[in-house]
Amino acid sequence: MKKKVIYYIIIIGLSLVVLLGYKNRRYVYYLLQKEQANSIELNTSEPVLAVFSFNGDVQNQLISSFSHIKVILTDNGKWEHNDTLLTEFADSIPVMITVETWGGNRTITHYSSPLGKLVKGDYNKAIQSFCKELIGKRSNVYIRFDPEMEVPVKYFPWQFQGPGEYINAFRYFTKQCKLFSPQVKIVWGPAGYPGSMEFYPGDDVVDVTSVTVKSDSEQFLNVYPKNYPDQYDIFRRLHRLRFIDKPVYIIGSKQYMSDSVNWELIYNISNIINKERDVVYSNVNFNQHAFDKAQGNFEKFEIGLYDPQALLNTDEHVTVEHLFVDFGSLDNGKFESEFQKVIKRGHNVIVTFEPFRFPDGKTDLNVLQNITIGRYDREIEHLYSILTQTKARVYLRYAHEMEIPITRYPWQSQNPVDYIHSFRYFMNFMNPFPDNIKRVWGPAGDRGSIEWYPGNDVVDFLSIAIYGLPDKNITDPEKQETFSAIFNRKFWRLRSIDKPLFITEFGVKGPEDYQTKWLEGAARVIRDNPQIAGINYFNMSDTPKAWGDIKPPDWSISAESFHHFIEVLRGDLK
Repeated sequence: MKKKVIYYIIIIGLSLVVLLGYKNRRYVYYLLQKEQANSIELNTSEPVLAVFSFNGDVQNQLISSFSHIKVILTDNGKWEHNDTLLTEFADSIPVMITVETWGGNRTITHYSSPLGKLVKGDYNKAIQSFCKELIGKRSNVYIRFDPEMEVPVKYFPWQFQGPGEYINAFRYFTKQCKLFSPQVKIVWGPAGYPGSMEFYPGDDVVDVTSVTVKSDSEQFLNVYPKNYPDQYDIFRRLHRLRFIDKPVYIIGSKQYMSDSVNWELIYNISNIINKERDVVYSNVNFNQHAFDKAQGNFEKFEIGLYDPQALLNTDEHVTVEHLFVDFGSLDNGKFESEFQKVIKRGHNVIVTFEPFRFPDGKTDLNVLQNITIGRYDREIEHLYSILTQTKARVYLRYAHEMEIPITRYPWQSQNPVDYIHSFRYFMNFMNPFPDNIKRVWGPAGDRGSIEWYPGNDVVDFLSIAIYGLPDKNITDPEKQETFSAIFNRKFWRLRSIDKPLFITEFGVKGPEDYQTKWLEGAARVIRDNPQIAGINYFNMSDTPKAWGDIKPPDWSISAESFHHFIEVLRGDLK
């Protein structure tokens, strides 16, 4: 009897192995295949289609002849390549060589990033062989290292890694490559997906950049739209690299090998860039400036609350209060009344202007464009007339969280050029601009935030929002992210901009002991970062409508938790 049971168990087990093996046969194949060697092959699925430049140094044009080759580098030093492949192209023809770093086995490599191994020198022999034997002294060679790194999938083994790890590997690879082939041009090759700039390795190691239209990696994602018209799709990918003063090559993909990249498309995108060159693509407006670390002195530090229920806003430690205003509350006088109450309490004010919600309940879905053309001048003038009634400092934040790929607000998920013009129009409405009003640009700090950066000349403070919720459905407070984890991620995304930072919204839900612990960690991060000029706690529940059928998070805290936070922030508690 026991033998029969064992027999049936073996049969069932083998059947499951066969079934699972068939369903996952591609991965089984990779697992069982012979050790992968270094190789070189033509890359016909990713043609080089065009080149653009924001500064005009390179003519925007179609590419008529540009060969593309793919090289697989592994850490085992073995080669299987065609030594004559490069010689098939005349020296006058430029060649893009996309280098992909893999381990000796594809499946294992997917679970073991090659980037760390590369920095340790495991690929040095392969890089030297590749440069000396394949490239030699040939000119017109563009080397593109581990592309599409910013797309948050695991299509390639170097994806879903921290930006720091990728940047270190890119810089190391460039250094090794230049030792043996100093004449080559190094290409930084993101897909052009939101968040590309998080992985930029630096001007000193990048000669040109590239983006890939409808890249293979992106086909697994549905977070951001991927059905844009061709012209707008390419424009957005280019726009995401506007902080880099390098030519950008447009590369096709399996999903995009059509003749849609034509002279008409080149002409239209060139016209957009030329039209916006003095503002959206201005070197003056986007030059980085050295940050004045004195901004972070605690004597100047703002401690604030959004506290509509007036639970803690009279606390002695509070120096600033947060108010939200839309067309409705501006029109019916509610905002002005609340503003005057804050001023009477002797506090500064954060004013977030949300240009929506008329008294009749209607929302203008084209509000950004309509503000820019002056359709709301009367409302804006009314708002400024209220703000200028005081000499207290006013932090004016306009159309916040614009980068989140949702449509909670009508200014979200819009063309960044439209947003930039609208922001600049709003912030330049008064001339001269009042000294006591400070202009705040307020993304959430999510992926791709800096696409919407409106320019140094109209921004005095950056702001971000930090809440402990990784998603809407979390119920266990212990599963919330720490303040430190969220801050470091968002702060890195804004590293191209040197402005003082105001955390205009932050909060955590859960039992009081957990909130106190979370806030203590937040205080330590804040006090150790000189760029943070102020914080503002969101002391209430969020808007129920934004959470559908799920109970909205309640971030309210007790006076005891708030005071403990202040003590740690001051350094009274280590």
